[in-house]
Amino acid sequence: MVPLIAGALLIILLVYYVDPSRLFVQAGRIPLLAFVQFGASVLVFHILRSIRWRSLLRRMEADASFGTVFWTNMIGYGVNAFIPVRFGGEVARAYVIESKARLGFFPSLSSIAVERILDLLAIVGLATLGAMSYSSSTNRGSFVLILMSTGTVTLAMLAVVLIGSRNLPAVMRFFRWTFSKIPMRNSWRGRLLTVVESTLVGVASIGRDRRLVGVSVVLSVAIWLANFAGFYALFLAVGFGGPVQALLLAIMLFQLSFILPSTPGNVGTFEGFLILFVGGLGLGAVDATLAVGVVGHLISLFIVGVLSVAGAVLLGLRLKELFRIPSMKKTLIKNEA
Repeated sequence: MVPLIAGALLIILLVYYVDPSRLFVQAGRIPLLAFVQFGASVLVFHILRSIRWRSLLRRMEADASFGTVFWTNMIGYGVNAFIPVRFGGEVARAYVIESKARLGFFPSLSSIAVERILDLLAIVGLATLGAMSYSSSTNRGSFVLILMSTGTVTLAMLAVVLIGSRNLPAVMRFFRWTFSKIPMRNSWRGRLLTVVESTLVGVASIGRDRRLVGVSVVLSVAIWLANFAGFYALFLAVGFGGPVQALLLAIMLFQLSFILPSTPGNVGTFEGFLILFVGGLGLGAVDATLAVGVVGHLISLFIVGVLSVAGAVLLGLRLKELFRIPSMKKTLIKNEA
C-alpha cells in the first residue's frame, strides 16, 4: 500500500509541475489513430512474447498450446501490474504452466529466466544502436555507463547459459561443493540442490539448441521494436520531431528501468522514468512526455487487465488464487523439493 501511495503522489507531483491544463492540451492532441497504433503495438508485443516463450517451452518438452501460453503470459503481466508482489507475475506464470503443461515449476521458471536474459540482450542492443547513431548521446556519460554495465552483465548471463548447458554435471559439482561449505541442515541442502538442478536442466535444454537461441534473439528484437513503434506513434502525435534513433535510445533506457524496484502497476515510476530519459537526452517537452506516459500507461493497463481476467477465466483459474503468490511460492518450493 505504501509504494502505491508513493507512486500516486509522484503522479500528482508531476501533473502539478507541468500544470494540469497543459497536460490535457497535450493529451488532446493525440488522435484516435495513435491510440489504435499504440494498442496494436501492445498486442503484437504480447503475441510475439508468447510465440517466443512457447518455443522455449517446447524445447523443454512442455505440451502447451499457443492459447495456453498466451493467456498465461497475460495472467503474469496482470499479476505484476495489479498485485503488489515483486516478481509475482513470473511465479504465477510458472505456476500456471506447471499445472497446464505438466512441466515442473522450476524448469518453467528457468524458461522465464532465459526470457529475461533475451529481453535485456535485445534492449541493450537496440539502445546501443540508437546511441551509436545519435552523436549527442555521447555527452550523457551516465546513460552510456548504464548501457555498458547492463550489457556486460547480460552477456555474462548468456555465456553462463550457453557454456553451462554444455557441461551440466560440472556445473552441478560446483554447486554441490559450494553448498557443502555452507553450514545448514542436510535436508535443506538437499532441497536446494534439487531446486538448482531442476532449474538448470530447463536452462540447459534451451542453451544446447543454438538454432533456438538464434531465433529467440531475433524474436526478442522484434518484440522490443514493436514496443518502440507504439511509443513512437504517440510521440509523433504530440509533435516530436527529433531523430528516431535518439527516441529509440530513450525508450530502451526507459525499459531498462523496469529492472529496478517499482510501485504496483508502475504507478508514477512509469511516467517518471519516461520523463527522466526522454528529457535527459534533450528530447521533447515535459508536458508532452508526461501526456505520452499517462496515455500509454492507461492503454497498457487496460489491455493487460482485460486480457489477464479473460485468461484466468478461459484457463479455469480463480482470481483469488493469483493473490496468494507468497504462500504459493513456499508451497511450490516445498513440493518440488
